[in-house]
Amino acid sequence: MRFRCLSFAIAVAICVHATPALQTVEDKAATVGTKPVPAHQLQTLTKALVGRWTTQEKYEPNFLTPNGGEGHGETTFRSGPGGFTLEEEYHSQTPSGKLFGFGIIWWDARKGLQHMWCINIYPTGCEMFPPPPQPGPQWDGKQLVLHAESGENGKKQVFYEVISNITPTSFMQTADVGEAGSPLKRWFTIKATRTSHP
Repeated sequence: MRFRCLSFAIAVAICVHATPALQTVEDKAATVGTKPVPAHQLQTLTKALVGRWTTQEKYEPNFLTPNGGEGHGETTFRSGPGGFTLEEEYHSQTPSGKLFGFGIIWWDARKGLQHMWCINIYPTGCEMFPPPPQPGPQWDGKQLVLHAESGENGKKQVFYEVISNITPTSFMQTADVGEAGSPLKRWFTIKATRTSHP
């Protein structure tokens, strides 16, 4: 979850269509017995990604990487206390310089998965991504999607990031960007290889 698009930033949107008085299936799953347990979606996402991964990164020419280029780094996903969060620590050497990032994903009973991303190039340090009131990350058990829109120069810009092809030893991560209503263009492609399990 690399640059997360600087001003756009850069974990699935489960829109819970229920009134506060009604308890969803996920809510019930999180309060089985007397001891709370993490939501099922967070559990499966954590199982898929937890561990240490090396990254080989390819960047296409873009406003953040005008000349394109390659990068390499490491991403580590960890389960937080009690399994109620999934934490990501990222560092990489990219065409735009060194990046150091930290992300956290958690389950909100009304909003679904939520994601905050912190990186050394953010003026504010950390940002919710996608920014509210946009839906949080989308996880269908096979791929994680972050879709965000932002206004820039009177135009709506789209950032679309996907972690897919997840296996016990590797995953693929891509990001496409562009103007809403127009074909998006690939910004980066990252190939991750697991180097250790939790």
